[in-house]
Amino acid sequence: MSVSKLRILCLHGYTQNGILFSKKTSVVRKSVEDLADFVYVTAPHHIADPSYTTATEREAAEKEEISEEHAMHGWWFAPGYKPVQPDGYFVGYKESVQYIKGVLKQQGPFDGILGFSQGGAFAALLTEMMENEQTPFKFSIIVAGFKPTMQVATNWMLTKEKKVKTPSLHFIGDLDTFVLPDKMNALLEAFEKPKIFRHTGGHYLPSSPASRKELKAFLTNILEQNGTTNSHTRL
Repeated sequence: MSVSKLRILCLHGYTQNGILFSKKTSVVRKSVEDLADFVYVTAPHHIADPSYTTATEREAAEKEEISEEHAMHGWWFAPGYKPVQPDGYFVGYKESVQYIKGVLKQQGPFDGILGFSQGGAFAALLTEMMENEQTPFKFSIIVAGFKPTMQVATNWMLTKEKKVKTPSLHFIGDLDTFVLPDKMNALLEAFEKPKIFRHTGGHYLPSSPASRKELKAFLTNILEQNGTTNSHTRL
């Protein structure tokens, strides 16, 4: 019997975009192309190069014309770039939630979500949010993810007391200097029975034979448990 492939919504990291993330994960994606289709989207907020330290430099950068592949985007603005708002949310966060709602409606259905770095943090939050909906994600894949604790408005989420029940696979780099392993480990505590793949590298989705095997086994198990994908995932 033929079973439909899984559809995975992919969220890139801070100062990346969907095109770049697709290229950086091409080896991994192709290794499971018989199991899943990866759908990459670009965050709605343009982010100036972090090396620009003054408002004048940032304003000038926003006027520059650069290719879509090299454009820097984020799901919210880092607190060092734009301070957390008085209501406790990062600047841009709520707009990104609305953007994802549109993606789910217009490009869905999606069986699961994959997020890297800031996108991993966002994917973790979205995964918990979806558990309260009629059609939650069937799985979540978090790469170098963390709990965004500086956004105090969502600190009631991703807690050890109320764990996320959605099956999850977490990739953790022991030499990651952008998101420290301690922060990734802290996020693990918010998930019920998470699958974990640790590697000796840094801030990226590993494409080693061992990591590809782990991902393939995880997705195969999801397919076996859920069968054909036919639900429209909505927020």
